[in-house]
Amino acid sequence: MKPALMPLSGICGADHATAAMLRGNWYEIDLDAIRHNYRQLRGQLPRHVKVYACLKRNAYGCGAGPVACALAKEDVDGFAVASVLDAVAIRQEGVSHPLLLYPGALPVAAPTIQSLDLTVSVSSVDELEQWRATITRPRIFIKVDLGFFRAGATPFEACKLLARAAGFAGVQVEGIYAHMSELPTPHTSNAKEQLDRMHAILREASVLGLRPAVVMMSSTEGVLNHPEMDFDAVDPGALFFGLPDSDRPTRPVMLRPALKTISASLVSVKRLDASLGPVPGIFGVNPGMTLGVIGMGWGDGFPRHVPCGAMALIRGKRARLLPPAHLEHIRIDLTDVPEARFGDEVVLLGRQGDQSITHEEVATLWGTDIVGLYAQLRDHIPRIYTACKPTKEPTDE
Repeated sequence: MKPALMPLSGICGADHATAAMLRGNWYEIDLDAIRHNYRQLRGQLPRHVKVYACLKRNAYGCGAGPVACALAKEDVDGFAVASVLDAVAIRQEGVSHPLLLYPGALPVAAPTIQSLDLTVSVSSVDELEQWRATITRPRIFIKVDLGFFRAGATPFEACKLLARAAGFAGVQVEGIYAHMSELPTPHTSNAKEQLDRMHAILREASVLGLRPAVVMMSSTEGVLNHPEMDFDAVDPGALFFGLPDSDRPTRPVMLRPALKTISASLVSVKRLDASLGPVPGIFGVNPGMTLGVIGMGWGDGFPRHVPCGAMALIRGKRARLLPPAHLEHIRIDLTDVPEARFGDEVVLLGRQGDQSITHEEVATLWGTDIVGLYAQLRDHIPRIYTACKPTKEPTDE
């Protein structure tokens, strides 16, 4: 999709399509796919289970604000992010849903956190006391570590932390949550052991009268494969962008990719002639070749070293990308696309005409997986969003 250039009333007021044309490269994000994926999840969950959409890393590179706005139209219950800046982007879209901050925010951000009405994660008494000192009536989720060895109170400390929070006037404990360990090591606790630890914490909390209203444990892998972990809420993230994290999930869902295209523009075209002298062999170019340059490079998320076999689409045809990559440019062999012209759209991922370059192809060539591909999307690259459909798909509720 070649974005249309719109008149500017001022650079800060430029819309997404204008920003894409001014920069010369862009991502196309399908918000309809994200809403579809939410409905697929919602149809698999019991009605009482809340959904907190995890939009960390700028909604997996798709834009936290627009994605949250789309999901808010689907009546999602809340959101979760690690960065206060992502929370700011969500609030700037007018989304007022509950918004949980994962570990990452520090008390220096307390004025912003309080003004945006955010809920903070607490993993220790020290964190609790610092938030209490900087925020009036802080709203918190207690995070527990069930074997991930990341943030979170240990099972031995969890109820002590709950009791301490209950003893502070003005501290509102809204929930308790954990993220299941998916570390691929032989010493990683399995899902059942981690669930047993959570149940033990909750039993002790119930005896003490400290069980919070919301218990949450399932990210994408958990919610698709472990219905017994639903509890009161789930907080998947990758699922919304079409990334199931599982080949054969217990809960069958039909997901659609949110990232439709990675596109750039052809910023130079020329035929190599004898006036340049000998052709440098490292470029993989030949005398008489038609050489193009596209406006995207390793500074824009493309690999620093052009992968062998890397291709792009131009005028509906495949063309070789040539090493080396530069900060904002990559060479392309246009010899077999003689009709290519300055300004043409070049597709690095997606479909053009009858040809397509898939997520799997790009991820393999770039030396990552599909989740990693989304994580490499750069925030400075403009995003063009497809319009959301007003109608909802039926669910199995």
